[in-house]
Parts: sequence; structure tokens; C-alpha cells
Amino acid sequence: MPATQLSSDGVMGNEESEISKNCHIYLICERPAISFDKNDFSYDGKAISGSIIYKIDGIDFREKFTQEFPLLDDAIELKLSNYPHREIQTFNKRGECVRYLPASALSLAYRADSHDHIFRKLKVLYVGQAFGNGSRTAQVRLKSHSTLQKILAEASYNSPDSEIFVSTFEYPPYRLFTSLDGISKGAIGDKRDSARFVSIIENPLKTNEQISLAEAALIRYFQPHYNKIYKKKFPSMDLKVLNRCYEYDYSALFVEINTEELELSLYSESISPAMHHIANIDLVDHQSRSSFFHMPGYDGKQVKFMPAIGSANNDEE
Repeated sequence: MPATQLSSDGVMGNEESEISKNCHIYLICERPAISFDKNDFSYDGKAISGSIIYKIDGIDFREKFTQEFPLLDDAIELKLSNYPHREIQTFNKRGECVRYLPASALSLAYRADSHDHIFRKLKVLYVGQAFGNGSRTAQVRLKSHSTLQKILAEASYNSPDSEIFVSTFEYPPYRLFTSLDGISKGAIGDKRDSARFVSIIENPLKTNEQISLAEAALIRYFQPHYNKIYKKKFPSMDLKVLNRCYEYDYSALFVEINTEELELSLYSESISPAMHHIANIDLVDHQSRSSFFHMPGYDGKQVKFMPAIGSANNDEE
């Protein structure tokens, strides 16, 4: 959603509201600001048509569109909002605005077939969480979030052709993956190995711990401009967020983020655009012991590999 909607009086539907309550990881992102060109906008009673316009590095771009647009909820009139013409609005006979269509929303629907288009790319500026006591949603926290206000202020000054969006994500209970080393002669093969695995099973991470790990791994992965912690010193045994992982001797952490259902790509200054990202975090020093991503090869030297764990929409392991 556009960040401006966080301070609006809009109300989510019941289904959307329920989904929102389960989303405690949020990304603050940037995308070109989209407007309607009032000079070629038209409405024939059935469909709207015209151009949506945007800028990249000060250079003007435009995309033609035609879209069916019936008047609903007793609306009798349709017109563009005032400059910069970011919305199409409909009004009833009392002059009340009953519906609106942002140019940003139209641009997403119009370019759904082109995943490489700038409309479908969100640059990650900040990763955060709004877990609290489990009842506070990302939207509630962000309404008074100082970093969001800073990003909005700096964007209006440094990036006047951009718009700030907020994307929220739900992380269901984590899954455990195991790997077996059948090559190393020095691998532990007694009860200590099975006891370690049983300990991990019997002491599951709490929900707030899972959310904190997801946040930290995504920050380390995307290296967002406005995040300060976890960008360089993650993982580290000094970090409280990893205490339980080290206590029970987890070897690695995978955190996925998937925007395929939205048909949007996420990227940052250090990560290329993609709809599916996996942050792979080694929690052990592979120089001193085999890790999840490193195993001894036939010559005894450590070999790095990437286990196949499937996409976020795939339940098979």
C-alpha cells in the first residue's frame, strides 16, 4: 500500500484486516510516483482512457491505458483529483467522493504482464517488525514510526519523483531442515548428535524469536539504506536475537521472502530485482567445523554448496 494510506481514514475489509493482523514483518519501499495526464484523460460513461506519467532521474515517461470503469455506489460524476492528479474520483449527487482509483494501483494492473517493468519493482529502503505483544499490526506501528517519517521527509526532498510504499508479510511457523555428512571421518556419531537434534525439536523458538530472526536476516540480505543494526554484524554470538540459535546449536538460517502472488519484484542497492529471495545465513565457522552450506569434499577440503529447499509456495522439502 502507498504509505499515505496509513494516515487516511480508510477501513480495510474483514478479510484484508484479518490478513493484516498476521503480518508483522514490513518493508518500506520506493517506486516512481505515478500520475494521470489531465490533457488526454477521458471517460465515455463506460471506460476511462488516457496516459499515466512518471519520471526516472528527471526524465518523463508515459504509458497509455484504457480501463472499464462503471459508476458505482450512486455515483453520478467522475473526475481527476487536483494536481498532481494522482487519483480518479467518483462523486454522488451530494458532491461526496464515494470511490477513487489511484494511478499507482492502475499502473500495477496495467503492467501485470511485464515483470521487468519499473512499475513492478520495489526498492527496499527499510526492514522492520511490529510484533509487540502479538496484537499490534505493522500498520498501527507505522502510523507513528519515526523512521518512516524520516524516509517520507527525505524522499520528498531528495526523490520528488518517487512514492513510498509499505509491504507487509506473514511468516508462518518455521520448518527444520537437516543434512547428513556421510564423508567426514571426524563427524560426531554418538549420542551427542541425536541429543542435539532432540533438544532442537523439544525447545521450539517462540513466535517473537522467529519474527526477530526473519527481520535480522532480511536486513543482512538486502542491506537497506535506513537500517543500522544487522547490516554488517549478523550473524554474531554477541547478538541477543541469536542467543537461542547458539544455545541449541543451529547450523544455519534460511529466510525466504516471496512476492510472486503480487507479481512484484523486490530489490536494493546490493540485490538484483526478483520475486523470490532467499537469505542464507551460516551460524557456524565452516573453517572450524562443517556447516549447513559447507561440507568436506573427497579431498578433505571444505566445499560450499546450496541445498535445494524449494519456493515459498512449495510445501515439499
